[in-house]
Amino acid sequence: MPRWLRIGGDYRDRFEGPQGVGYTPTHDAYLLDRLRVNAEVQPKSWLLFYGEVQDARIFFNDHVATSVSDEDTWTLWQAYSQLGNSTSSWVDVLAGRQVLRFGDERVIGPSPWNNVGRTFNVVRLDLHHPGFKVSIFSAAVVPAGNTFLHGTIPGDDLHAIYASFESVVPHAVFEPYVMWHVAPGNYGLPETVGRGHLNEVTAGLHLKGTLPRNFDYDTEWDGQTGTLGTDSIGAWAGYVGFGKRFAAAALRPRIFAEANVASGTKNLAGTHWSTFDQLYPSNHDKYGFADVAGRRNLEQTRAGVEEVLTAKWSIRQAFEGLWLFTSGDNFYASSGAISVAAHPGANRHIGNELDLTSTYEIDKGLHCGFGYARLFAGAFLKTASQGHDYGYPYAYVEYNFLRGAQ
Repeated sequence: MPRWLRIGGDYRDRFEGPQGVGYTPTHDAYLLDRLRVNAEVQPKSWLLFYGEVQDARIFFNDHVATSVSDEDTWTLWQAYSQLGNSTSSWVDVLAGRQVLRFGDERVIGPSPWNNVGRTFNVVRLDLHHPGFKVSIFSAAVVPAGNTFLHGTIPGDDLHAIYASFESVVPHAVFEPYVMWHVAPGNYGLPETVGRGHLNEVTAGLHLKGTLPRNFDYDTEWDGQTGTLGTDSIGAWAGYVGFGKRFAAAALRPRIFAEANVASGTKNLAGTHWSTFDQLYPSNHDKYGFADVAGRRNLEQTRAGVEEVLTAKWSIRQAFEGLWLFTSGDNFYASSGAISVAAHPGANRHIGNELDLTSTYEIDKGLHCGFGYARLFAGAFLKTASQGHDYGYPYAYVEYNFLRGAQ
């Protein structure tokens, strides 16, 4: 191929067999199929054009309803142009439809485990030099749906400054950011809950680094203020994680421990809104591999171990406990939508989860994974729902390819 052209893509096929759907006796089994094909044209080092289409489908589901997060056929997934070079110059400007990912993707990410995923219509300015990068952008999330172009929601906008520094803290990445989220009151967003126009500012800090003796750490904290209709907003969320790799031991195990908290509203009928707006995260495996919980009205702890069986095969075992921050608020799903309605006065224990997962690299660009996660229903789910445990067996294979100058 000519040096100015690169063509690539990926194909993923995943089996899922959820047990106890909606914490009821309902089981299902289906296939999630996704194909992405992209083309990158770079006639000059400072000029780039990128386009990508996606076809996402679900097959054989009998009880789990087909949703826009599972199926979106032949969509313009990304399409943008870029002036400047993201590696060799100090500045570049980008406009169009693009995936956004920052930090550990706890606030903004493409949600790649989701079969459809997430992109934004965005105008973005990046300032960068060895040791730092600052991104300034205005974006509107692209909602899923079976149309090729997809229109954004008028008035649902995100404006942000996200910085990343590698020399502020030794052996760590230091990432402060601020985001301004506005959304209309006449649209069924989880953040608005029919209460009115959203005008919200999120200030956060992400810090991730290494310590002597193969220790590592990761932490992120966010605070939110603003208004939701006539209500005032005061919400927050935090995450702390530590790990240690035993490089000299057999299987090179890494043990880890994590804690998450996201505030909730104690009185949903009041005038102060404290439910954390999780914005647009990649929530998969942040609060358990079964993905039953979002970063809203949540307390979670997790501990586990990762092992390297061979150069291509790794496994992980984890155990976590999940609680509501307050029983006065709802239990929210990974998407941010209400999973189980509030049951004031109930026990806050959602349940405990066991995760057993594995990944294997078959060949260059070709890998697979399989595992099982189970949420053992706690007192809250037994009170506010039918209280059945939720099981999540899965297996997938994925192939990534690229042709052209690299």
